[in-house]
Amino acid sequence: MYISRQITINGYSYRICESYFDSPFFKSKVLFDLGTSPEKYITYYSDVAFSINLEDKLAEVGRKTNQFELEELFLRFLKPEAKRWVSFSLNKRTFPKGSRNKAFKPQDFHWFDRIRLIAIKLDHREPQRVLDSKFPFYSRLFEKSRDEIENTIWDMEDNLNFRERSRYILAIFGLQKAYTLEERDEIFLNLLCKIAKDPAYYMDLSPHKVLSCYLSRYVWFYFDSLPWRRAPQIYQHLEINLYRELAQVLEISIETLLTSSKRDILKIFRKKIMTLHPDRGGSHEDFIRIRKLMENFLKLRF
Repeated sequence: MYISRQITINGYSYRICESYFDSPFFKSKVLFDLGTSPEKYITYYSDVAFSINLEDKLAEVGRKTNQFELEELFLRFLKPEAKRWVSFSLNKRTFPKGSRNKAFKPQDFHWFDRIRLIAIKLDHREPQRVLDSKFPFYSRLFEKSRDEIENTIWDMEDNLNFRERSRYILAIFGLQKAYTLEERDEIFLNLLCKIAKDPAYYMDLSPHKVLSCYLSRYVWFYFDSLPWRRAPQIYQHLEINLYRELAQVLEISIETLLTSSKRDILKIFRKKIMTLHPDRGGSHEDFIRIRKLMENFLKLRF
């Protein structure tokens, strides 16, 4: 079993689903609709003691389960203290090896699924280079429907911070070699459409279904990764100029500003600002201007 999320006007709705084989693909069926607030099925007795009241509901549709399985399934919806306790218990628990022992070739799985796992698990900047290598984490793709695969990877993507997410999008769509923003846009959109139209990817669904339910999140990711795209048009020119001016002052590329950590950017800034300090013969006006540039950048970027 797994929890599938669906995009709604006000956020997400959730369903407990299960993958099953119906030749030639694995498909997904809904076992129980959780609605927009799965937390309502959790009853707390203390900060860490709780039960998930769904065993009878799932038994009605022929799916036997237990609290251990439901705890893992509902981990993201638990209160912080309970979540920490369950996470600790899961790390100590022994699970059957199952699909990890099955022989497989990397080519058994869709290339886009492999690329995403490589980028997430290894933080690889060019996952295309090792696409045909055999990694044990490919076992997470075994015997799963397209819906379960997408939700598995989606959950992993949720753990990425801003910098990691920006780097991730550049990596999985191979955007590092684009010289202009227009070229990057073209590569991104063309590849997105190519993936959606690939029968090996959409399986039992349709190009429209995978675009609207799954791949659309990458459109949000992509445009959110570039800070000036998020602003209303009236502010775009000002933001672009800020990035260009700061990059020029620090003698680095705009790409470095977008993908480097706050710590790394501050390290570059401190090194540069020391050379401009008035006590070392620098201009007081330039010193103040550059500090202001950095303050504005940090507000936008972090």
